[in-house]
Amino acid sequence: MERISSSRVLDGLNPEQREAVLYNDGPLLILAGPGSGKTRVITHKIAYLLEQGVPPRALLGVTFTNKAAEEMRSRVEALLGAQAPLGDLWLHTFHAACARILRSHISRLSPKYTPGFTIFDEGDQRDAIARVMKELDISADEANPGLLVSLISRAKDELVGPGEFPGRYAGRLDAYLLEIASRVYRRYQALLEASNAVDFGDLLRLTVELFRREPAILERYRERFQYILIDEYQDINHAQYVFAKALAQGARSVAVVGDEDQAIFSWRGSDPSYILKFREDFPNARVIALKRHYRWPHGDRIFKAAQRLIAHNTQRVREKEFLIEGTGEPIRVLVARDELEEAQAIAREIARLRDEEGIDPSRIAVLYRINTLSRVVEEALLYAGIPYEVVRGLRFYERREVKDVLAYLKLLANPHDEISLLRALSRPRRGVGEASLRELQGLAAREGISLWEAMKRAAQDPAGVLRPKAARALRGFVELIEQLREEARTLPLGDLGERVLERSGYLRELQADPNRDERLGNVRELIGLLRAYEREEGAGAGLTGFLEQVALLSDADQYTGEGGRVALMTLHASKGLEFDVVFIVGVEENLLPHGRSLAEGMLEEERRLFYVGMTRARKRLYLSLAHQRTLYGNLLLNGPSRFLAELPEEDLVAVAGVG
Repeated sequence: MERISSSRVLDGLNPEQREAVLYNDGPLLILAGPGSGKTRVITHKIAYLLEQGVPPRALLGVTFTNKAAEEMRSRVEALLGAQAPLGDLWLHTFHAACARILRSHISRLSPKYTPGFTIFDEGDQRDAIARVMKELDISADEANPGLLVSLISRAKDELVGPGEFPGRYAGRLDAYLLEIASRVYRRYQALLEASNAVDFGDLLRLTVELFRREPAILERYRERFQYILIDEYQDINHAQYVFAKALAQGARSVAVVGDEDQAIFSWRGSDPSYILKFREDFPNARVIALKRHYRWPHGDRIFKAAQRLIAHNTQRVREKEFLIEGTGEPIRVLVARDELEEAQAIAREIARLRDEEGIDPSRIAVLYRINTLSRVVEEALLYAGIPYEVVRGLRFYERREVKDVLAYLKLLANPHDEISLLRALSRPRRGVGEASLRELQGLAAREGISLWEAMKRAAQDPAGVLRPKAARALRGFVELIEQLREEARTLPLGDLGERVLERSGYLRELQADPNRDERLGNVRELIGLLRAYEREEGAGAGLTGFLEQVALLSDADQYTGEGGRVALMTLHASKGLEFDVVFIVGVEENLLPHGRSLAEGMLEEERRLFYVGMTRARKRLYLSLAHQRTLYGNLLLNGPSRFLAELPEEDLVAVAGVG
């Protein structure tokens, strides 16, 4: 690109950031360590391209959370002001980008799919697998449902469909589990298709399949997206890699940003080798390392220690040499007798930081390797009167009453969604029992139709498959859903939510519940979210769009950092966040690094996980461990983590009065 901007788009960038923003004529690998300003580079790069006259529709930006995508869009708008409308700019997560492509083309894969397909979230997926196991007469003793969900999700991340599964997984699973998993996968996928539904794994898998089956569709998107930017490239899995590489073949420029030292998601299919082999995929790629950090303005001693730790890993890109002064506060080490003393010491220190140093509790985080470690910390904080937020606790959209109302809304958008249909039929109960459901499912199977179509047929035929009482109850339910679907065409989303609550009888059921205040409050909040979505999206707001937004929310999207509460979360969940003060608990052998990961040869990933946790702290970092710890009812006598010995001794200080 020839024109060079003299505007504020380039103002304030350091030399490496400026170089990364200006280079747009080929593949580019941007190595960005913690706090090095990678979001700034991505947003300024997008703004620069738009300022140079690149149309918004020619750009594709891919992130890993909706929150990151929204933040980038708002930053670009702030940089450009009214200069460039961003309506055609695609700035999405991988899943949201693929959902958008499938909304336009999914019927090319199967006539059963329509653009209004439902996206099954993790809860829907678990419910569907449980239903399939029941149909196939497979008990939880024969195969763990959670393991089957995990196996199917991993297969989809590897682009392995139900037909290829037995061959691809032979030798990886024992013969008995392979046979059960193959049967469940086939039936589960058939249920999804019959329900006009996809799950998370399908969003990528089906999009890649679409590109393979329909080269003309792939070529259309290649011609459109001339500039591709991908954030957190070290976290991509195989399906995401194949999707991105397919589009990149036609791009004028593909820029990826990442840090292999922060690759911590192999357990969900991510493969950091893709960032290490980027230059093999693109031999003419330019590599730019962002060597300056901005997270530690008060001294980067924490970062210095973290760099010493991560240097023990061998799977790294060697171009990175950060500019580090090594000033600031030392890392404080708490050694306690047991987990109770550890938690109490942390609670006392947080209270002191709040009361004596004026640190807002929302700027403090307690991190741990496994969720179980949070319990005693929660109790200590509660006893000390310190408000806290468990980031991976029961999320709002997973609460029973919220999922019940969402089931009705999903049914209005897609009546073939069998999981939502069955949930709505039972909340409140409507006199259609298990025997009647078996008859209806049998009718659907014989006729090759969806359960909803079978219900409509049975409701219209009093002398059909159901007894008169069940037929009347079913007819009332079918009429209710059809009336609500008709109203959904014109009603504002918030009003539609209110109508569903009233007409379904669910509001009456809630009002009779002993916990009605909390449950009614959650439902009212959902109605408020419907209205808020409509305000934000304007005239184009639709029920399908709202449901897709809900389905694609991640844990990171749930965390707000508001309300003056200490954040409690796993080390995995902390990635991408930063706090003034961080406590990492349970820094012990077999906890961090975790014993199972050690057995699986994952020591380097465990070290990366500790590195990520350390670098969340801007000003102060505490590492805590206990001589003994009761976990899962067993007394553990773990020694200090080997990672402590890999930190520079001059940067550690024991906290007096503990242990």
